[in-house]
Amino acid sequence: MKDHWAEYGRNYYQRYDYENLPSEDAAKVFASLQEYMAEWAQTEGQTSTNFSYTDPVDGSVAANQGYIFTYADGSRFVFRLSGTGSSGATIRVYLEKFSNDATMDAAGALSEIAQAALAAGKIAEHTGRDAPTVIT
Repeated sequence: MKDHWAEYGRNYYQRYDYENLPSEDAAKVFASLQEYMAEWAQTEGQTSTNFSYTDPVDGSVAANQGYIFTYADGSRFVFRLSGTGSSGATIRVYLEKFSNDATMDAAGALSEIAQAALAAGKIAEHTGRDAPTVIT
């Protein structure tokens, strides 16, 4: 039976986690992202931002929550840093894309975005990791 939703397209998502990184290596990745923001924005329709979170209850603001790099079509990759305590840091890379082709697997649909994200953060160079710890 044909999937009737296939004709409308779908959103594809993936998350790459790089766990138990030395905090210094994670800081290098985020410094690379900060430097890359201006280069990214030189392409028409692309934007980048270092985002903050405002708590809806008490109004407190948590700055520097991560980086969002958005393509003209709305696709994007997002970097967040967590767990920067004594046991190491975790970098989470979120990949998102809409496609009119709803028949692809997520890894295939997001491969170009994943390559751009990993190059922007220079993950392999700064961490020595050639793959994420977890892909969801």
